[in-house]
Amino acid sequence: MAVTRGNEENRILRSTLKSITRVTSIYCYVLFFKVIDVNSLSQSASIISISINDSWGLEKYPKLPRVGKCCSLKEVMSKDENGMAKCIPAEAQNYKIFSPYFSDFNKTGALAPGDKKDNFVTVVGDPCKHKRYMLEPEISSDDEHYLLLNGSIFSPHQVPSMLALGSDYCMDIIPDRGLRTLVCFQEQDQVTGDFRLTFYACGLLISVPFLILTIIAYCITPKLMDVHGKALCHYCGCLVVAFTTLATVQLASAHLNDQFCVSIAFVIQFSFVACFFWLNVMCLETYLLLRRYIDTGNWAPTKPKKLFFYYSLWAWTPPAILIIISMVANLSPTVPIAFVKPNFGSERCWFESDVNAMPYFYVPVGLLVIANVVLFALTAVEITRHQRELDLRRLRENRESGRDERRTLSWLRRLFLVCLALFFLMGINWAMEVISWCAGGDPLTWSAFDFVNALQGIFVFGIFVLRKPIRYLVWYQVQKLRGVDSNEPEVASMDRCLLTVLNVERFSRERIS
Repeated sequence: MAVTRGNEENRILRSTLKSITRVTSIYCYVLFFKVIDVNSLSQSASIISISINDSWGLEKYPKLPRVGKCCSLKEVMSKDENGMAKCIPAEAQNYKIFSPYFSDFNKTGALAPGDKKDNFVTVVGDPCKHKRYMLEPEISSDDEHYLLLNGSIFSPHQVPSMLALGSDYCMDIIPDRGLRTLVCFQEQDQVTGDFRLTFYACGLLISVPFLILTIIAYCITPKLMDVHGKALCHYCGCLVVAFTTLATVQLASAHLNDQFCVSIAFVIQFSFVACFFWLNVMCLETYLLLRRYIDTGNWAPTKPKKLFFYYSLWAWTPPAILIIISMVANLSPTVPIAFVKPNFGSERCWFESDVNAMPYFYVPVGLLVIANVVLFALTAVEITRHQRELDLRRLRENRESGRDERRTLSWLRRLFLVCLALFFLMGINWAMEVISWCAGGDPLTWSAFDFVNALQGIFVFGIFVLRKPIRYLVWYQVQKLRGVDSNEPEVASMDRCLLTVLNVERFSRERIS
């Protein structure tokens, strides 16, 4: 019995030791792999976050892909009420997980498309000392870029072409935009861009007083308020509103909230589009004025008030319809995503991109610019043709030009020169705006045309106010308002119909037909 009891005790002891050994092995196995998961596998099974100021953090994970992130892993990038970028919690929104595509790199360049990685390191923080801009490769091929495994971004069309991790860029998820790459402005680029915008805005503000003076000069001078003069005043008024609001946006865009930014964008769009329509009215009236003289021998229209009413309908109705469509597309949530929206206030107090601006601004403006150029060309052709007809008539009759014919030829030549000036001032410069949008390229290349357009108020004042006899008539009205007695300038009947278009000398009152 004693032997049997001893064997039984030994058997129980051996079984107990085996159980202890098995439990210990399992615990050690779990503990070992838990340590591995924390120290290594978790590196390759999750996203590791490192502060941008932690210079030693990346050395712990030499084999993992890396990328710069603007906000923390639990945050996404949005805008505050002042339009400034800020980080908001991702839990409050239904956003996609931060998962960029990593591209490999060989002798032929970046291998695209890249691959998603389950394991990578994020360097969290804003590296930009100055402002930043967003790369949009789906809109412009110049923004093409590739995230490499070492955290750098290769962008062949950017300068520099290689963006360094932790200093030149950061990526993040933006509501309604998805994953985006934000590139830091270099100090020189920031200074150049700010100087260019400030310089352009100052040119706009310089033009505004001259445009207002032009309107005042015409309003106080009844003889200037014909159809062409009224159209000129409306044109200048639209430019005043457009230039003032545009300069405000360029100088104070960082301090404008989203609501005011969107509102002022609608004002800029409407005033600029209406400005182009009134410019089209001026071009059309100049051409019809010449046709009336050639066909009937009379310059003035038979019913100027009725004609100006139709011009007003043409100049105000399409811009009003366009702005209503823009407001519905921009503000209504029922508009489908596939529909091109203006997206005012998304990135700036204007259209989100040139693609968004195309149907609402560039296409109608481009068509009007083309129509104006055609009208200027037709006016020049009609003047040249009429001069040739007068010369042939004089040769057939074998006589010298009469006094009336010489004066008419002189007026036609001056009309041609004024049309040529208007063509270059209001046709070429505005056309260059559209061409610069189509051509793209370095904005500094088009700065000269931008600045000439910004100073357009000075040229308008010089052409339509400072020429004689217009300045004599305006000065006479100024003296009359001041109570100073002076002799009213005498202007011929034809001159009165051409005052706003034609640069003529002072003539006596007489009818020339």
